Amino acid sequence: MIPSRSSVRILRTPRVPRLAGCVFLLALAGCGVAGCDRDDAPLVAVVNASAHRLDDLWVRTEEDSVRVPTLAPGASAEVRPHVRGATRLSVAGTFAGRRVVSDERDYVERSGGYCFRAVVDSGGRVTLRFVRMDFR
Repeated sequence: MIPSRSSVRILRTPRVPRLAGCVFLLALAGCGVAGCDRDDAPLVAVVNASAHRLDDLWVRTEEDSVRVPTLAPGASAEVRPHVRGATRLSVAGTFAGRRVVSDERDYVERSGGYCFRAVVDSGGRVTLRFVRMDFR
């Protein structure tokens, strides 16, 4: 038996662009959640290479400061300071009861992908180095 034409549904063209738009928006949202966003804040890996516990250490920009979690000897943590435009990046805090500041103030901008490594050595010296651009 041949079905009548009135019971057959024909897909109309306007549905295809709507579906494609929805798929695109979902992919874009998934990319943002997965960290594909080029506006990521810079990543700073902070390493405690000393024999002292670090309780009061901050990653600083000209506009903002982000506290580094407490680090046991040999431990490390990653922080992402907030950056608006171009700025300078440094590390400061206390080490064994005295104030320490990184000698370097590295350039960073919000365009994304900047990765740094800050190391606190056994003498309390803080070194901050640019490591790479991370273009996921």
